[in-house]
Amino acid sequence: MKEFEKKENLQYAQRIGLVQNHFLRNLSLLYRPHNFLRDNEEAMATYMKEVCEAINSRISADVPNSESYKDILRTIWRTVTSKHKSSFYFNLADIISATVKANRNWEAKSGTKKAAKAFSGSFEAEQQAREGEQKKPETVEGWLAKLEETDAMIASGELGGGIGQILRKIPCSALARLGYEGDTSMKGIGETPKEHLPDDSGDINMDLIKAGHTAPTFDPFDLAHDDPLPEQLRPTVPSLDSL
Repeated sequence: MKEFEKKENLQYAQRIGLVQNHFLRNLSLLYRPHNFLRDNEEAMATYMKEVCEAINSRISADVPNSESYKDILRTIWRTVTSKHKSSFYFNLADIISATVKANRNWEAKSGTKKAAKAFSGSFEAEQQAREGEQKKPETVEGWLAKLEETDAMIASGELGGGIGQILRKIPCSALARLGYEGDTSMKGIGETPKEHLPDDSGDINMDLIKAGHTAPTFDPFDLAHDDPLPEQLRPTVPSLDSL
């Protein structure tokens, strides 16, 4: 590892978040799911979770920071897409193969080696990679925090509606598995304003929509709408005796 590289001590949730934002997001934007995944929310959530685990568990725990982690993800992406000929989501086996190769290259460049490292791709190698990543036990609180973080990114526009809906299925599926019975709906996030919806006749009032994107105008000569200045900002009127 290079001495000047900043050490961040990436936690499990942070690493999974990087996979979601810098691998799964590209996958969802550029490729399409198989019909079985598209029509089955639980299957889609399971696929996304398996992709996250397949990548994260095979990237060394010695990766010092998010930039280095993202570099490895970019290498994985280029490796998979260079061989992928379909317009559908990637095969897990191809993702695993690309991840093992990318991690091996990173370890070689950084000078990081594990003691008695097993042959790449073997069961022992996979076991060592999993042991190197200190994975915290799943908790309702942890997945609720991840769901809240995802919803916040959807609300801010950082995640588009389509990819956001797909990524939030991961914490929702985990919460259901843990027996959580609370509300995991969007709670109004990303809903279309009523004035932007068609009326009873099916028409959309474009004036109302455009009004929301038009800066307000003010008439400087309309004194009826002038607010009085605070006392300390009002001009001092000279006495008539001083004139």
